Amino acid sequence: MVAFNIDCWEIYQAVEEVVGETKMPCIVQLSPGEDEFVKAERLLMLVKKARLEGLPIYTNMDHGKDIRRLEFLARLGFDMVHFDGSTADYESNVNLSQYFIKKIRPINPEILVEVEFNKIKTVGESIDPESLTKPEEAKDFMDKTEADLLAVSVGNLHGANVNSLERLNLELLGKIAGIIPDKLLTMHGGSGIEEVQLKEAVAMGIVKINVNTDLRLAFRKGMEKSLAENKSEKVYEWMRGSVEEVKMVVRERLLK
Repeated sequence: MVAFNIDCWEIYQAVEEVVGETKMPCIVQLSPGEDEFVKAERLLMLVKKARLEGLPIYTNMDHGKDIRRLEFLARLGFDMVHFDGSTADYESNVNLSQYFIKKIRPINPEILVEVEFNKIKTVGESIDPESLTKPEEAKDFMDKTEADLLAVSVGNLHGANVNSLERLNLELLGKIAGIIPDKLLTMHGGSGIEEVQLKEAVAMGIVKINVNTDLRLAFRKGMEKSLAENKSEKVYEWMRGSVEEVKMVVRERLLK
């Protein structure tokens, strides 16, 4: 399933409109920075309205580090949360993830919990063997924490390189999927990867692909075009171009 990060109302509007047209399911999610601006509570209300209208849209908190905030969102009814302890050392991350999952399960037994122990790099940073997910550590981490989903690092990067496409290590992904066949795998940094590799990754067990940078680039493109062509003072007229550009990206991603 594709997970779209929501920077602002207009990006959510674009996602909801395309889901309404295609009836394809997706996740909408917020990073801590996006949560600070948009507010997860507001996004959840929009999604609840969409669900009442029969639209298959689900919610996730992406890269959450504040356990109290994640606990609050679980109480509100978020479908999924991502606890990111990847800045801590491995054992500390295991302990934090265990603590969080034991704390959150009684609050919302149906919620899915995603974890991450490799800090997934950003475009411009070098990828080295130590930054990739080791299959044995993946099994150890998931066995100890009893999380539902694991964010893997197999050559994927946050952001998108406009000059060249990223290359996934599909052999490594296959080994990870093989050693924890009962767990779900997710891919962050879904922008900037060629379509054929994404399809292969899905076939090998990736169940969620995050898309953010492609939406931001489309939004900016639409805004710049609108401001250049439209001299109106009406903000909604400026935003139409951005919504339409984002819709094209969302439609392409959902229908691939």
